[in-house]
Amino acid sequence: MEGARRARDGEAVSSASVTRATADLGELGDVSAQLSSISENLLASYARLAQHAERVDRELVAANAELARRVAEVESLRAHLDAVLRALPCGVVVRRKDGAIVSANPSARLLLDATEAHLLQLHAHPVLDAATAEGKLHEQLHLDGSLRTFALRRSPLPDGKGDGWVVTIDDRTEEHKLARRLSSRSKMAALGTMAGGIAHEVRNPLNAVRGFSALLRRELEGGGRAHHYATRICQGVDEIDVIVESLLGFASPGKSSCEEIDAKALVAEAVEAARVERCIADRPERWTIESRVECRRFRGDRIKLRQALRNLVANSLQAQADGGTVVVEVREENGDVELRVHDAGPGFPESLRGRAGEPFLTTRAEGTGLGLSLVHAIAAIHGGGIEIRSGPGPLGGADVRIRIPRQPS
Repeated sequence: MEGARRARDGEAVSSASVTRATADLGELGDVSAQLSSISENLLASYARLAQHAERVDRELVAANAELARRVAEVESLRAHLDAVLRALPCGVVVRRKDGAIVSANPSARLLLDATEAHLLQLHAHPVLDAATAEGKLHEQLHLDGSLRTFALRRSPLPDGKGDGWVVTIDDRTEEHKLARRLSSRSKMAALGTMAGGIAHEVRNPLNAVRGFSALLRRELEGGGRAHHYATRICQGVDEIDVIVESLLGFASPGKSSCEEIDAKALVAEAVEAARVERCIADRPERWTIESRVECRRFRGDRIKLRQALRNLVANSLQAQADGGTVVVEVREENGDVELRVHDAGPGFPESLRGRAGEPFLTTRAEGTGLGLSLVHAIAAIHGGGIEIRSGPGPLGGADVRIRIPRQPS
C-alpha cells in the first residue's frame, strides 16, 4: 500500500509539473507573440521613420536648392548693383549715423580726389558734410587748383532704422561754367553796347581836347609852368584814349581773321609790347619772363591773340611791381591750342575768381577792369574760352589759360 501511495504521489507531482510546464509554455508563447508584435510594430515604425526621413531629405534637398537659387539671385543682384554703381558717373557714398564712410563707388573717389582706403578711415569730410536732404551746390578747390562744383543730396538708408545715409555727388562744374559763361556773355553784350556808345561819344570831344592841347603846348615852347600843364593835359588825353580804345575793343571785338601764326614770334611780340606798356625796359633784371613754346605754328587771328597775350603778361608784371617771374607757354593739348601765362604774384582772390572776366572789375586803383574782359572776348571769337586758376601752381600765383580749337591748315 505504501508503494501504491508513492506511485500515486509521483503521478500527481508529474501531472503538476506538466501542468506548470504547459502553463510556462503558454506564457512563453504569449511573450513570444508579444515580442513578435513589438518587432512588427518596431519594423512598421522604422519603415514610417525611414519614409519620413526620406521625405525630410527630399524637402531639405528642395529647400537647399531653393536657398542656393536665392543666394545666386542675391549674388547676381549684388554683382549687378556693383556694376551699376561702378558705371554711374555720379558719386555714391554710404555713411553710418556717426559719419563713418562705409563704401564709395569709383566716381565718388575720383570726385573727392581720394582713395577708398583713405575714405574708409574718415568720420568727416568737407564735401560730404555739406550734403542735405534738399540738395545744394558746393564748391571745392582741388589740389590741382581747379574749382569744382558739386550737387550734393543726402537720403536715409532704406532699412527704416535711420542708421545712416546715402550721399550722391553730381559734378556740375561744366554746367555751372556754362551757366556763368552764358550769364557773363549776356551781361557783357549789354555792357559792350553801352561801352561802345560811351566810347564814341567821348572820342569826339577827346579829339578836340587833344588837338587844342597840342596847339597850346606848341605855342608855349620854351618851358615854364604853362608848358608843363599843357604837356600833362596831352598825357592825360593819351591815357583816356587808351581806355577808349579798350572800350571799343571790348564792345566790338569783331570777327577774327584766320592766318598761319608763328607761335614763337607771337610770344616775343606780346612780351615786348607788355614790357613797353609797363615801362620795365629800364629795369629788366627785376623780372624774369620765360617763353616755353611747344606748338610751333597754328592758325588764328595774330593781332587779337597778341593783344590777349600782351594783356595777360602786362597783368602779371603789374601784379609783381617789385619784380618776379612770368612764364608764357604755347602748347597743344587734346586737339586744342593752349596759350598760358602764369606768375609768382599774389594770384586772384578766391571771392573774385569766378567774376574775373567781368568788365570794369579790378583790384587795382589804376586799373580799368577791361583787360581780362577783352581776353574773354578774343577767346570767344576764336571758339574757345579762358580758365583762371590761382595756386597751388608751378609758380604759386595766377595761372590764366586761353584754350582755342586748333584750326585745320
